[in-house]
Amino acid sequence: MLTLDNLAHRYNCLPSEALAKATTFDLKVLDLSSKYVKYLHDKENGITPSSKHPSQSEMIEMLKRARDE
Repeated sequence: MLTLDNLAHRYNCLPSEALAKATTFDLKVLDLSSKYVKYLHDKENGITPSSKHPSQSEMIEMLKRARDE
């Protein structure tokens, strides 16, 4: 519902109109632009994005735990 509301707000239409006319491309653009706005906001406030990949030391610890079981 929030996605539909955001989409309707962006295109300045009613949510029912957005639901009837929107495509998956519109949703992809909305998702990407929302992530970019969040990135800019976090950057402005000094929040560094967390890495999705574990560090080498974290991976070694995971291997140790897995081997001990």
